[in-house]
Amino acid sequence: MPPFLSKSSKIRLNVLAWYQIIGGILGLVATCMTIVQAGQVNALIIFIILFAIGLYVFSMYAGRLLFTSRYPTGLRLSKINQIAQIPQIAMLGYAFWYVSGSMFAVGIKVADGFTFDFNFGLMSTWQMSIASGDRYFLLAVNVVAIFWLYFIAKLKRDIQDDEDFFEPESVVESNETVPDNEIVSGTDLS
Repeated sequence: MPPFLSKSSKIRLNVLAWYQIIGGILGLVATCMTIVQAGQVNALIIFIILFAIGLYVFSMYAGRLLFTSRYPTGLRLSKINQIAQIPQIAMLGYAFWYVSGSMFAVGIKVADGFTFDFNFGLMSTWQMSIASGDRYFLLAVNVVAIFWLYFIAKLKRDIQDDEDFFEPESVVESNETVPDNEIVSGTDLS
């Protein structure tokens, strides 16, 4: 990591990195459990499972980058990862939601009636359905992912402040002024 990062910024980068890595690992475990429990496997199910695995590997990769000098890329990928976790949508047999880490989802569900829906989970989870028999409507947002987006935005601002405040010693030394009487000309007039 660059020398200009404050201790607070380094700690927050590490917290975000570990959250994403652990969330990815837990997601892979949940996906493996889904594979074991799947009775019938066809090309569509394989595609959905590979897509879920890709999302969790992406989460772990973004977290890994936060430990390196490529942390700006890691922050961009972390932002994309969190944006993908905000919506939870289901309608007419199609559904998508993805959580790498924890979730607190708030939304509305219309099945036999209109209800407010709240979901809480500490384990990574996902649901992807294509032309299933479910006919309910669900629209929810993952508040935890929104928190992490705020966290990332604030962290980026603080890192920029750290960088603006930091002046390497070589820059400070080169800005020192030389008195006029010590200026030496490159030509000899004698």
